[in-house]
Amino acid sequence: MRNGLWPSARGFHSQCGVLRMVSVMLLSIASCLLLAGCVFPGGVKPTVKIGLSAPFEGLYRDQGYEALHAVRLAVRQRNEAGGIGASYWVELVALNDFDEPTEAIIQAQKMAVDSDLMGVLGGWSVETAQAVAPEYERLGLAVLTPMTEPKGCPVFQANPAFREAYMALSGGAPPATIASWTYGATNCLLDALDTAAQTEGRPSRSGVQRALRREQSR
Repeated sequence: MRNGLWPSARGFHSQCGVLRMVSVMLLSIASCLLLAGCVFPGGVKPTVKIGLSAPFEGLYRDQGYEALHAVRLAVRQRNEAGGIGASYWVELVALNDFDEPTEAIIQAQKMAVDSDLMGVLGGWSVETAQAVAPEYERLGLAVLTPMTEPKGCPVFQANPAFREAYMALSGGAPPATIASWTYGATNCLLDALDTAAQTEGRPSRSGVQRALRREQSR
C-alpha cells in the first residue's frame, strides 16, 4: 500500500524490459545538468550538498520528477539568496531509486560516501521509507520523508509565486501535492544546514541532525 501523498501513476513511460544500466546513465546525465543549474558559475564559495533519492524511471517516475523540480527550485533560490550561512553554495545530488526498498538502501549508501552531503529527501512510499530510515540512521545521515518529517518544519502552502517559479522549471507542468511538500521539506533541510553553519562554521551531518531535532521539539 502506498502513502496517500502519492496520487495514482499518470502513465507508465518505461518499457517493461528497460535495463537498469540505461536508467543509471540517464540519471548521471541529468545530475550533471542539475548541478550546472544549481551552482553559480565562477563562484568562489565552497559547497555543501543535499540529496534526493526518488523514482526517475518506472511506474512512479512522474512523481519523482515532480519532487526533483521542487528541490531544484528551493536550491536555486537559496543560492540566489547567498547560500548557506552566506559562506557555502548548495549542490543537489539526485539518484534514482525506482521507489524500491532495496534500491533505496543502495542509494542511501552511495549518498553517505560523499562527505559533503549533509541530508537527503527520500522514502516516497510507506514500504520504502520503513526500509530505508534505519539505514540512514546507521549511516549518520539525516533523511526527510513524507511520513517522518520533523514536526517543526512548517507545512508549505503553495502560492502564485511558487507556482510560477515551479512551472518555469518543470516545462509548464503545475505543482501538485508532492511538489508542495518537497519544496517545504527542502527549505526545512536547508534551514538546518544554515543553523549548523552558524554554530559550527562548516555544517556537519551531526550538526544538521541536531538542528532538525531542535525544530522537532518546538
